[in-house]
Amino acid sequence: MSQTGDPGNGPPSLPLQPAARDVWDRKYRLRDATGRPLEDTPAETLARVARALADVEATPALREHWRERFLWALNHGALPAGRILANAGARDHKRGTSTINCTVSGTIHDTLDEILGKLREAGLTLQSGAGIGYEFSTLRPKGAWVAGAGARSSGPLSFMDVYDQMCRTIASAGDRRGAQMATFHIGHPDVLEFIEAKREPGRLRQFNLSLLVPDAFMAALDAGADWPLAFPLSPAEQARTGADLQDPKQVVWRHWPETEGYITDGHGRVACRVQQWIPAAALWEQVMRATYDHAEPGVIFIDRVNAENNNGFCESIRAANPCVTADTWVQTDQGPRQVRTLVDRAFNARLDGNDHPSGSEGFFFTGVRPVVIVRTGEGHALRLTEDHRVRRVIRFTRHTQETDWCSAGELHPGDLIQLNDHRANAQWHGNFTASQGYLLGLLVGDGTLKSDAAVLSVWAGSSKADDAGDGTISSGVKAIMRKAEQAVRGQKHRSDFAGWSKVAGRGEYRLKCVALRDLAFEVGMRPGNKPITPAIECGSSEFCRSFLRGFYDADGSVQGSQIKGVSVRLAQSDIARLEAVQRMLLRLGIASKLYRNRRIERECYLPDGKGGEKAYTTRAQHELIISGENILRFAEFVGFGDTDKQASLERLIQAYRRRPNRERFVARVASVTVDGEEPVYDVRIPGINAFDANGFHTHNCGEQMLPPYGACLLGSVDLTRFVQHPFTGKLRFDWDTYREVVAVFTRMLDNVVEIHGLPLAQQAEALERTRRHGMGFLGLGSALAMMGIRYDSPEAAAFTERAARELALTGWRTGLELAREKGPAPLMYERFTVTEHLLARYPALAEDGIRVGDVLPGRVLHARYSPYMRRIAGLDPALVAALAEEGARFTHHSAIAPTGTIALSFGNNVSNGIEPSFAHTYLRNILGRDGATRDTVPVTAYELLAWRALVDPDADPEAKQGPHRLPEAFVTAGDIAPRAHLAIQAAAQPWIDAAISKTINVPTDCPFEDFRDLYREAHALGLKGCTTYRLNPAAFQGVLLRPEDLAHSRYRFILRDGRCLSLAGDRWVRYGEHRELAANLYGQLRERGIRETGGELPALSPECIDPPGDPLEINVLVVEVACETPHGVSPVCPVCE
Repeated sequence: MSQTGDPGNGPPSLPLQPAARDVWDRKYRLRDATGRPLEDTPAETLARVARALADVEATPALREHWRERFLWALNHGALPAGRILANAGARDHKRGTSTINCTVSGTIHDTLDEILGKLREAGLTLQSGAGIGYEFSTLRPKGAWVAGAGARSSGPLSFMDVYDQMCRTIASAGDRRGAQMATFHIGHPDVLEFIEAKREPGRLRQFNLSLLVPDAFMAALDAGADWPLAFPLSPAEQARTGADLQDPKQVVWRHWPETEGYITDGHGRVACRVQQWIPAAALWEQVMRATYDHAEPGVIFIDRVNAENNNGFCESIRAANPCVTADTWVQTDQGPRQVRTLVDRAFNARLDGNDHPSGSEGFFFTGVRPVVIVRTGEGHALRLTEDHRVRRVIRFTRHTQETDWCSAGELHPGDLIQLNDHRANAQWHGNFTASQGYLLGLLVGDGTLKSDAAVLSVWAGSSKADDAGDGTISSGVKAIMRKAEQAVRGQKHRSDFAGWSKVAGRGEYRLKCVALRDLAFEVGMRPGNKPITPAIECGSSEFCRSFLRGFYDADGSVQGSQIKGVSVRLAQSDIARLEAVQRMLLRLGIASKLYRNRRIERECYLPDGKGGEKAYTTRAQHELIISGENILRFAEFVGFGDTDKQASLERLIQAYRRRPNRERFVARVASVTVDGEEPVYDVRIPGINAFDANGFHTHNCGEQMLPPYGACLLGSVDLTRFVQHPFTGKLRFDWDTYREVVAVFTRMLDNVVEIHGLPLAQQAEALERTRRHGMGFLGLGSALAMMGIRYDSPEAAAFTERAARELALTGWRTGLELAREKGPAPLMYERFTVTEHLLARYPALAEDGIRVGDVLPGRVLHARYSPYMRRIAGLDPALVAALAEEGARFTHHSAIAPTGTIALSFGNNVSNGIEPSFAHTYLRNILGRDGATRDTVPVTAYELLAWRALVDPDADPEAKQGPHRLPEAFVTAGDIAPRAHLAIQAAAQPWIDAAISKTINVPTDCPFEDFRDLYREAHALGLKGCTTYRLNPAAFQGVLLRPEDLAHSRYRFILRDGRCLSLAGDRWVRYGEHRELAANLYGQLRERGIRETGGELPALSPECIDPPGDPLEINVLVVEVACETPHGVSPVCPVCE
């Protein structure tokens, strides 16, 4: 088989390099029971797969049609995952095999029966050829009491050893060893042992390890706080230990995979007894040092996985992080918005007048959690979780102020906190006009809203109190009347509108307007109820300024003098109105102070309208005061329409001999009090990591993840196959053919569900219910090089984003077509009762009038309310509307998986998945046919083969200059800065509904200081997980080997006869029957438990260092090994530090 392009467009036919054909022969070539090959070429393998997947179609005509279409797609870049290539259509020869790559174990409950039962299920799964993942943090920690056995538990790591040995023993179907993934919660008491497990030679080598890291831990890390290591508490243990459930130092509450047998609260959380508090920073340091040394554990940001799950309405994973409540006001470039309206919607957050883009998901639900309310002496308030941070002013002088971030729960009365200063940018577009704002301000201040009309009132004087009763109208009131009448005439009013009319005997003038009534109803007011509604606060900046002007014309006043101080005041008995006005002023760059109960509620005698007096209860009166420098801003940006008040304000301002006191935009904490439990939300604001919440400065806070017994089938599209005219001026990417291949491939992968071959009924049920699959792409790095684009450039990120977006849109459009033809996934027509938890997770439900107890079909919850599908709706709303009405064929469509062997064998060594090419030329370790040793073969990157075929047959990847030097775009993993790797992953993530497997390759000599923050940066970018790889000769486990790395590594072998050999890693050695690299021999002996020399190594005589021989024959038993390479270990031991 050759990878070919159309003549004159793509590369010429490129014969498979020997390594590619060898991998196909070992892994995917069909053989009979005797080992005799049944396929002569990779093309025959693809034909077998196309036929097997087309055979599930309903009629002979459809089967033939789709066999041809599937084969076309396979020959144009569609590459199913390895289990499909190996096992589809092979049932006659491999009856017990599966076409599924990924499965997840059922929850491992904390009993011996459960542990051994899941071990058996895992063995059957691995025997079928599928990989399997587990969470082991459900098992009690080492040393915990086991009442039934009357002994102490050996801990989850000891049972992981059992699973590891089982996997080692079972030979998976074909030439593929078992693949296992173990996840472990970072809050488990045995997490330190999990992190360090792979430092022990040979331990857990059949596992990939990843930590489940919730946002709560990342918040503790950012805050420099301690982190609790805790495990669920049973009633018996609580009685035995006396753990106080009300003491947060003894017990923390967490969502847990199982609740049976444990103490729970009303929100389904489990009480976990704290066994140790550890600084989050110290724990994280240990994670990063283990990853630096051994490339594990990876991290999975589990809250983000949970929040982005398309099936979040029926699949739940634990979540908790610092957050704010849904009613919080956030300032954006489009004006103020409440959090509930920003869920699943990207926006630009405005902080101190500057705009910063949020993550693509906007705000996201993080759980139902206890909240506190922070109140300031100035009247500002914010409800948030106690671990959410606000900016505190720690040093405050006349000219400077210094700040830090402080958790809300750590604030104390008297602390100063930073408010937003929006003076530099206090304009935004939005609904409603300035004229409408002025009318509504007058109505709220001194009007009456009735069912038939709205009525505005003014008095002949500047106020009711000033009215002399002689009918003389002050100039200020005339100005209000004139401005209001002009505003009404600018609206759609009735032809019988008569303007202002005098009320006999009262010195009052009224304006009756139906148009104003309609406007009031539109913003949410009702007869007898005139609040400042969210619609008013969300209006345009011009509307808000005019609304405030109208309100202050009705109820505001100017008071004071140069000596006493000038102030603008607004008095109300409705405290909520004043709080809203304070927020509106602050968004315009005007700070104010709210005084509560300036006049307490009391009983007094007032005219009864009948010539006498009567006792009335008067409500408490509150006052909002603007003073200092803020009155200048008020006069300029709001002011009064009442010319008398405006003149008084300007006169007092002009009388100032010096500028009023400078506004510092700080507020003093008055109290922090517990305020119940509520659904809460968080957001990412990359770069600035902060946003305006009710005026406060507030901080924002791998592998395919599946639910228990979940399964996912995989496939990838080779991007190099669509690069037309590479390396020329006529270069283009064939997006039309790309979309066509994706559409056909989507049907092909959906058909895999019918021939899954999973061994467990629970696995089959989960797959058939959701029909989820994960389509991604491979060859990204190679395609970019062929298009002349550097992997670490903005153009590369833009191309990656489009490739993922086009794949997503085409896939879901095909998913709708398939549903119409074959029916949707069964989950789509299941019905789900809406709970408080679901309403909290999907705020749009409440916006649409959905209530607790309502019943909705899965298709509606999936398409209309999942965060990912809402992003798709932003591109094609009609598509998502149809999916909500009819249901999709599957619940998940995309995932970018590792594609090492299919990229080599069927792609002729195009780059793996979303990665750049590892190197231009390198060595690859392939599992030997004996299943124990490694064969090392040379390989060449596909783009270099293409360049040599099309441009320069003598191209030299080592040349730094001259005619045979490679183009600038030919970069490899070692050339890419770690943060550029993250940028590519972040570009694809919004359009990939499952996970992205991305490995950040870092050089062996990369300083730990440059490495330690990579996972934190991944979290800040909103990624779901991250892994790294740094070749460490002392823990040699590499599959891909750069010759220069091997040459610079050195190993020592101590023989039974006392001799020592010091060999470079690239020396060929024959030990026993096997010929292999010295580096591989070291790694295998170490894994087998051969003793490793520690400490300082003695000097060797010259004849012991690289003695002659190719290969070097070692005929004496090796009894001890050592790595001599100095940078093979961390600069500081995390245990001793």
